[in-house]
Amino acid sequence: EYKSYLRTGDKSRAITCMTKNCTLSRGKPDSPMLGSLMRASPRSPLLGTVKSPLNSFISQQILSTTRTFVAGSGYNLFELTLSDFSKHSNGAERIPAALHCFTLYPYSAQKDDELSFKANEVITITEQSDPNWWIGKRGVNVGVLPSNYVEEINDMATWDTVKSWSSNLSPNEEDRTRQEAIHELITTEKTYIDDLLLVVEVFYNPLCVVATESELSAVFVNWEELILCNARLFRKLYNNSNLKSFETVGGILLEEIDNLIGPYTKFCAAQRQAMASLQEHTSALFKGKESECAQSPKVGKLPLSTFLLKPMQRITKYPLLIKKIIEHTKEDHEDYHNLRRALSRTEHLLTTVNEAVRETSRLETLQRSLARCVSDSLTERIHLNSATNLLGPRTLLYFNSLYKSKGSKELFVALFNDLLWVAKVDRGRYGNRPIDLDARDFDSIKFEFYKDPFLLHDIRISTDKQHQSDQTVHFSHADKNYNLYSLTAKEHQEFNEQFIRAVQDAKTQFTARNARTAPDPTVAGAARLTIRVVEAHELALAQEDKATGVFVEASLHGHVQRTSTGPPKWNTDFHFILQDLNTDKIHITVHKQRFFSPNLPLGKFDLSIHKLLKSDSTGPWNKRLILMDTSSGMVNVSMSIQYNTR
Repeated sequence: EYKSYLRTGDKSRAITCMTKNCTLSRGKPDSPMLGSLMRASPRSPLLGTVKSPLNSFISQQILSTTRTFVAGSGYNLFELTLSDFSKHSNGAERIPAALHCFTLYPYSAQKDDELSFKANEVITITEQSDPNWWIGKRGVNVGVLPSNYVEEINDMATWDTVKSWSSNLSPNEEDRTRQEAIHELITTEKTYIDDLLLVVEVFYNPLCVVATESELSAVFVNWEELILCNARLFRKLYNNSNLKSFETVGGILLEEIDNLIGPYTKFCAAQRQAMASLQEHTSALFKGKESECAQSPKVGKLPLSTFLLKPMQRITKYPLLIKKIIEHTKEDHEDYHNLRRALSRTEHLLTTVNEAVRETSRLETLQRSLARCVSDSLTERIHLNSATNLLGPRTLLYFNSLYKSKGSKELFVALFNDLLWVAKVDRGRYGNRPIDLDARDFDSIKFEFYKDPFLLHDIRISTDKQHQSDQTVHFSHADKNYNLYSLTAKEHQEFNEQFIRAVQDAKTQFTARNARTAPDPTVAGAARLTIRVVEAHELALAQEDKATGVFVEASLHGHVQRTSTGPPKWNTDFHFILQDLNTDKIHITVHKQRFFSPNLPLGKFDLSIHKLLKSDSTGPWNKRLILMDTSSGMVNVSMSIQYNTR
């Protein structure tokens, strides 16, 4: 009734409808949710007070509540949701006691007692005594934050409201069955989100006190991302559902399911490793704290490992829940075709996740074999199930048995998007079966490096047409020639096509990444800055890393320049065009070069031109830049500025 008045624009009747069953008393309203009438959209970070167009009696009752008033472009007064009515009722709620919010905007602390955060992070609110400034907790960090920078996750629906839907179901048996199927989808989604939030409250926040960043990342992966994407899905399902008819949900599912693919692919692919990290690769402090947290009655004294299984369990239920709705939806129903398309997208979601899980499993299998191979010349340990240097996550493109030439001994070849691994094979008890990474006894095969893994961007493939008819791929690397022979023409074609495409992609990315971009000579600017990067000292290198393969990169206005790679003594000049002497900053970073993983950052420094001129207005300058975001390290530079007199 309330919503129907809003649709017709009859605000007066909407207010009457909302307030007719509420008993008000000044100062202590029995229905504090009336403050939601004054809650404007939290899209603007401007705090303020909104004048009420309501009659003075209602206005006084509203203003006596502790809601946050936010100034927006208009009087967005009618955002009251059903959760506001039910959350103050006498019924028990099956939601966490803590209030969880996701952040709408980034916020940098202005005072020592404030909490900094980025957009789309989950924060647990611990105190709301001030309507404008709440106290929140993220991990071990606790501080004050502006309340209109966040939006409540569990202020979407309560169990009293969700359960009350059953009383609004259609008396028609066929419609009722369909509505019950939709009801099951929405209520199970609510249950799932509550479980995700409980993990943050009961496990994640306490573990932040004793765990390292790497431990938390390995175990929880992208847990917050799951909360956010499912909260968006539930909010749309809940807000769109007409409690009397439940007519359409297919459009929302079709719109939101694809937003689950990225987060769930990432989490489910890492789930097995997360379980292994939890059991085997965490500290005694971590394990002890996790066991202590698991005793909480909020989680039914269940261990964290139980909850780590829930994301995979949830996405496997989506097709079943949607099929159930379709079974009771007529083909001429307005929602039918959207539901069919949504079912197809959920099946695609499952397929994508399963392929990612399988890919991860195969990489783990190959990693065990690669770890047993020994090379005196390989200076960097390769982690197959990790990011590449330039091409993002490592992907297995092809694997098979190939040969140096027709009739020669077998070689095992694994082609990735950034490298080619070729190994000698001792099959042992595996026998003469085709090599299958999914075979249970794959680990019985012994491998030995034929050559160190080849980086694809360093490979040159022969284009000689004579080589294309003998089922052999010919390529060169570091001035040496290699041949890989396939037993069948089909296997040769498959490997050759994958190999050529992967090498081309790797070369393109490598060239683009290492390109030096000089300033546009046609742009005069305010001045021309020359920086000579001399050398670096006391870099925070690991014991196994030698002080070689180090380079410096500097950028301004999209122009990127870098030194050569080697010992930290460069004497390299960079040239930049300065546009604004008050705001321009040169971003300087130092890296340890990696070949099979991302370059290791060794620190950074933002060089402010304004501060440089303030210290000495004429120059030249010789500076020792103390690197940030690292335990130690400094870079010696000399600089000069040539002003544009035109």
